[in-house]
Formats: sequence, structure tokens, C-alpha cells
Amino acid sequence: MKELTLLFLAPHWRVSLVRAFQNAKSRFELPVKLLGADSDSLAPSLQVVDVACIIPRFDDSACKSALLEFCQREGVDAILPLTNKAVEFLDHHRKDFNQGDLLVYLQDPQTIEVCHDKLKLARFCQQEEISSPLTGDLKRFLETPKFPLIAKPRHGEGGKNGIIVENSTDLEFVAQKYPGHVLQTYIEGQEFTVDWFSDRQGTPVLIVPRERLAVQGGEVRVSRISMDREIIEAARAAGTRLELRGPANLQGICARNGQFLFTDINLRFGSGSIHTLAVGGDVPELIFRDLAGKRVAFDPQSIEDGNVMTRFHDAFYFSAGDAAKMPKK
Repeated sequence: MKELTLLFLAPHWRVSLVRAFQNAKSRFELPVKLLGADSDSLAPSLQVVDVACIIPRFDDSACKSALLEFCQREGVDAILPLTNKAVEFLDHHRKDFNQGDLLVYLQDPQTIEVCHDKLKLARFCQQEEISSPLTGDLKRFLETPKFPLIAKPRHGEGGKNGIIVENSTDLEFVAQKYPGHVLQTYIEGQEFTVDWFSDRQGTPVLIVPRERLAVQGGEVRVSRISMDREIIEAARAAGTRLELRGPANLQGICARNGQFLFTDINLRFGSGSIHTLAVGGDVPELIFRDLAGKRVAFDPQSIEDGNVMTRFHDAFYFSAGDAAKMPKK
């Protein structure tokens, strides 16, 4: 019986996500082995995979060979990158890792280039007539700004260094401290993340919107499932035009007039995607079935609409002796 071997690249603190895969593999008809590779020996997710590997940082020239050796030794069938940097690393070394179709869910280079650059994403949305807030560089907004605005890094994830710009003083501060930021019209409304999964051919299988009711440091803390038909169809159209494959999440705002506007698209699991997994959106099983060459289907009626998630921190503890034995970076 063929064993499926799935590698999480840079899983770090995503313990709940890995546990969801562990739960799903106990229900699946074929044996599954879950691996984790991270540069941090204290990454908590490495405590819940079947096999863990400490690799050099992505900017270390030794990382590629170390990861390739681990994949070959463990017979890895597919790699799931869990951060933007992991996606970009695999994209940069695409030819090396595509042996045996390891990158079955890695997006095309053009899609990565667009989605990892907020200015290019805004231009793509405008070109494809996908609703999104007016977005541009500082030069576009300096002469005739209409406040409030949102200033955020052109590249990056997690909402780091995002700033609300309420007046000319704020705008001057951003221009001095963050000249590479993009500016975006501030939209009054409810923030949403739409969890997405499409098979390896790019056929949309699962689309589940979640309201972001409380956010801290760019990470959702409280969310509510909202199977809004208009948001689902808007996400289906945007994801199809981008030719998304595998797990992703599309972020946006439902304005007070009811219009949904896309702000960001992440080519990986979002941190709050565990909510969708917990209420009927069994993406781990969908991935297992897809990799095993079995039919992949999902019934939206299985999702518990209106369900609310509130997250909390947890921890692993190590004795001084055990901690001392852990590999260093």
C-alpha cells in the first residue's frame, strides 16, 4: 500500500494546522506521513509532525541541498509551503524541486509575482475588472491625498508596519520612514478572509468566507463563518483568473454599500484557516485524495455557517536538558 508523504515547509507555529492534518490522516484510506522542515529548532509545529528536519535559513546557500536531501531520504510526494518566503524559495528553485512533481500546488511564477507585490496585484485587479480599493505608490497620493488611507509594505505578510494615514502629517511620516510602502484607500466595512482550495488542475473545490471579527498583529483572533453567495462568487472569479492551485486565501472588505473589494491574496494556508477546517471544510482530506489520484469533491452544505472561532495561545515545555540537545540554527 503506497504511503503518502507530505512535507510542510516553514510550518513554525502552525500547530493547529498540522494537528488538523494529523486528524485527517487517521480517517484516510491510505497511510500518510507528515513531515516538517524549519530553520528554527524550537518551532512548535515540529513537535506534532511525524518526522522533523532542521534546515538552514532560506537565504543560506546550503538550504536547497539540505532540503532536497531530506525530501529524497524521506520519499516526499509533495511540499506545502506555509509562508511567503517558503513560496518564493521554492519558486526560485523550481527546477530543482519539480522532480517527481513535488511542487504540485506551487503557483505559476507570474501568479506569485502578482500576489506577492501589492502594487502589481492592484494593477492586475484593475486590468481584470476585479473590485479592489484604489492602490498606488506614494507619488500617486502625495499631491492630492484623500484621507484616510492605509499605508503598508509593498511586499510581506502578517500586516507588519501597516499604518492608518489620517492627515498630511501622517503622510509625511510614511514618506520619510517607509518610502517603499504602497497606499490604499481606506474602506469602511467588514474584513473577510476567503479560504480557498482548488485541485492540481486549478478547478475550485472549496471556497469559504470568514468574517475577521478581531485581529491582532495581522493575525485573526476571532472569526465567523459567513457563506455569503456574492462573496463566494467574487472569490471564485478572482481565483480562477489567477489560476490558483491548492490552498490559498483571499482577503478583502465588504463595504457598507455591499460591494466586496479584494485587498490581498496569499498563496498558502492563512493562519485562521483552521476555522474552516474545524467546521466541515476538510482541506487535508481533499489534499490527500488529490495526491492519491482520487476524485476530489466538496459539499458546501457541510460547512457550519455562522460558526464563531476564538483563538488562544498554547505552549510546549522542555526541560533544560532536552532544550540543550536540540539542534541549533
